[in-house]
Amino acid sequence: MSESRFIVKSFGQFFRYRPARLVGLFLITLFQGLSQGITIVMLIPLLGLIDPSQAEGSTNTWAGFLEGFLKQTGIGASLELILVIFAVCLVLIALLTYFQSIIQSSYQQEFSYHTRKRLFRKIIGSDWEYLNGRSKFNHIQVLTTEIPKMTLYYHSYLSLAIKAIFIIAHVVLALMISVRFTLLVVIAGLIIVFLLRNYLKKSEILGKANIRAFRDMLKRIDDFWTTVKIAKVHNSEAFYYKKFAESNEQMLHYQNKQVRNRAIPQFLFTLAGTLLLVTVIYVAYRVASLPVASLFVLILLFARMFPQFMGVNNDLSMLISLQSSVQMVLETERDIPERGFGGAKTTGKIGFNHELKIEGLNFAYDPGKPLFVNFSETIPAGKITGLIGNSGCGKTTLIDIIAGLLNIEQGTLSVDGKVLGRDNLTEWRSELGYLPQDAFFIDGTIRENLIWDTNWNGGDARLEEVLRLVNASDLIASQKQGLDTLVANYQYHFSGGERQRLALARVLLRNPRLLLLDEATSSLDPENEALVMDSLLHLRGKVTIVFVTHRENLQRYFDKIIDLNNRD
Repeated sequence: MSESRFIVKSFGQFFRYRPARLVGLFLITLFQGLSQGITIVMLIPLLGLIDPSQAEGSTNTWAGFLEGFLKQTGIGASLELILVIFAVCLVLIALLTYFQSIIQSSYQQEFSYHTRKRLFRKIIGSDWEYLNGRSKFNHIQVLTTEIPKMTLYYHSYLSLAIKAIFIIAHVVLALMISVRFTLLVVIAGLIIVFLLRNYLKKSEILGKANIRAFRDMLKRIDDFWTTVKIAKVHNSEAFYYKKFAESNEQMLHYQNKQVRNRAIPQFLFTLAGTLLLVTVIYVAYRVASLPVASLFVLILLFARMFPQFMGVNNDLSMLISLQSSVQMVLETERDIPERGFGGAKTTGKIGFNHELKIEGLNFAYDPGKPLFVNFSETIPAGKITGLIGNSGCGKTTLIDIIAGLLNIEQGTLSVDGKVLGRDNLTEWRSELGYLPQDAFFIDGTIRENLIWDTNWNGGDARLEEVLRLVNASDLIASQKQGLDTLVANYQYHFSGGERQRLALARVLLRNPRLLLLDEATSSLDPENEALVMDSLLHLRGKVTIVFVTHRENLQRYFDKIIDLNNRD
């Protein structure tokens, strides 16, 4: 995408969010810029009243205009009246500035809020295959860092527009005083912006480098927390610290370069502006013999206008440096199709009273290496079905297909004769419970962990009933605060068997008709494994269970065994 098309597209997205408010903001800014310039120009008749000898030339024009206006209203011109008008204008400008800042800040923050919410909704509603094939750091970075930068990017757009309005308003007023000197200042400002264009190109390079450095630092932090126990056992804290320090140093390096890349043009603008202002004052007074009052007001206008050129250059630098962040957000949003939440489309439950049938299944990750070819099987309702086989034979893949996470090339899945597809996938998933090998827990109370995604809003009686069912009542009783016990870094708070039993309780609170367990006991010792399996036996006849395992000693618990090593 060309830079001009990107700018139009990105700003178009910003404009489409509450365009009426954005237009109102521009109108307020326009009026504010004109008001500030007019207030300064009003100093000419004010000075003319204080010192009539200054009321000549362009000064007399402004004084005559004001005096004629006041006569038409029947009010005589006086120093007191002009001071009152001047003060009212200043108060009005202050009010406009206040409302402008409130509206602008509100617009930006709401835009950031809605963009983040919309994008996270798209991410969380996307297919498992998409999520499983993308780096989580990109999405975390976009949601936490790049969207605020995107808001800052649009703020720079607004700031640039505001400065342009301010410059145009002051140029128009300055032209009424002196065309030659006004054109001199405007042309000089544009020339300086052009000469400093290389700093703008460098802003884009540094913006991209800063994004890469932040992503690397984010990954280093996650690497440590993922392997914190290994880091401690191996005494390798220095290794992780070095990795983090390198990323952090890169961040500092690029941020410092960005600061210098903006500071140098500011210095050069200030230097050039000072020399230009001194030149204008000298030539206007000594050569052009401009009246003192007009010269004074012209100096004020130029002193306020020229720094705006410096601000324009800063805003352009900010826009270009943040362009990569905006592209990252827009590309992420473009890559994810718009889908609603599964739960929002639920129309009813799928009855599972007889069997789940898999017929003619064909599936492959790599077209040259099919995992399933014309595979057919049945899973009886209310029974425990064991799914066994060597590593890589497709056990987990079959679980994912049953759960609707993977799209199959050929074949059908049906429950009690009803074919499963996209039109009833939501209803089907509402019937499922899934327990992986490594159970997750959030930082929170045991109660919060148990009801995490179950939509449970009942009392503790049901929780205690399920805990008894999975042999975890004594575990909760052993905690001083019971269900209100806070859990942090769950993997070190409970043993492996305790974690799995609590995770099983959470899954059962969903009241699933089909329970999918993927190597749920592979990391447990025989005693804890027996506790979990005994809990499952209590569910026989109430819940259909598909249990993935490579352990032969568990086969005695199964009512049916599907051996993926023998598919002939």
